Amino acid sequence: MLNISLNEIYSEAYKAFRSIGIEWGLAKDAANQSKWLAEHGFYFLGSILKNADLYKKGELSLLIKENTLEKPLSAALIGLLLVEYVSSANLKWKGYIYDYKFLCAAMGIIGNEQNVQLILKKNKKIIACTLGKKIYVQKDMVNKTEHFSLEPYLSNQEFDLNKLQKIEKLPAPKVNKKCWDRLKLMAFETYVPESETSKSGAGY
Repeated sequence: MLNISLNEIYSEAYKAFRSIGIEWGLAKDAANQSKWLAEHGFYFLGSILKNADLYKKGELSLLIKENTLEKPLSAALIGLLLVEYVSSANLKWKGYIYDYKFLCAAMGIIGNEQNVQLILKKNKKIIACTLGKKIYVQKDMVNKTEHFSLEPYLSNQEFDLNKLQKIEKLPAPKVNKKCWDRLKLMAFETYVPESETSKSGAGY
């Protein structure tokens, strides 16, 4: 295992997503979610690689209103947009999501920044919620496609927080060396081979 800084995780994740053709805004969102997962003790490197592979195969949707079991919404790429959409419109969203922990990351980021109260459910069972800038999550689900609902938390709703784990920051993220090397190799592909054109564009 390696100790990697959060800035490095963000930078390499961003470049890796850009390397597969993700536009810069979505790549930035995905990198921020990856950094949040690392900072809060989630395994994320293998998930980045798998998401990238599925995206390249055309098996993930980037449309909030268009997703199926066969082509679910990519929480890694659209998670932040989905959370902002639900919270700003104050509505309930239902759909198929691949790798829900990235959506939990988005909930954690927006919940902390904007004090937004949200609930994520699977088959009417609460999987994650944000309350008072804190996030509570069920972490032991497998990373596969599931049908979820995401909705604002209403003050008259009651549920047992003891069934969820309060997620806290960790002092030093650790990553798997083999997965980290693969991610850096993907990130390297974003660099433009040195040429007279690239030099002039780089300020030489």
